[in-house]
Amino acid sequence: MTIQEMRDRIRAARDGIRPEIARCMDENRHDMVESVREQLYSGIDGNGAPLYPSYSDDPYFRQANAGYYDDDIGHWVSCFLHPERYVAWKMRITPPKAGDKLNLPPRGADTPNLFIVGTFHGSITAKPTPNGVEIFTQGWDGGPAVERKYGPMIFGLSEPAVGHFNAVYLMPALRRWYDGL
Repeated sequence: MTIQEMRDRIRAARDGIRPEIARCMDENRHDMVESVREQLYSGIDGNGAPLYPSYSDDPYFRQANAGYYDDDIGHWVSCFLHPERYVAWKMRITPPKAGDKLNLPPRGADTPNLFIVGTFHGSITAKPTPNGVEIFTQGWDGGPAVERKYGPMIFGLSEPAVGHFNAVYLMPALRRWYDGL
């Protein structure tokens, strides 16, 4: 390869790498959404921080109408000033577990996972953008309220999720793309 051919190849790589990364992200956005769901089930956001407020810090449990409907006993259970009742119920219906793909540790008992019957998790989706993808909630009226309460980083990718995506999808795609220049 001549020096000019090498320069041309490097220029093509420089000019084409961002669109290639965006294409790879778009093609594999389903995996990114699954990573966000796994993070949330493990009780962390895209920064790797525990979801906050925790149940014991949640202002909801200081409201007179705080509670949940327990299908097992067939009636409403008040949690007014008693978030531990809700914690016990959540431990029964969605017990903490380690992440399958990202190997995240199980959440703590007091840490939310934003999952009761899966409505919010099921509303998480992604769409292509010029620089990659945007992950957000769509199709469930309560989704925006959950995002306001827990912050936009609930849709971010944590370090383990980025590492997984890079190893499984991005690096192989970039190698194939660069070899084809």
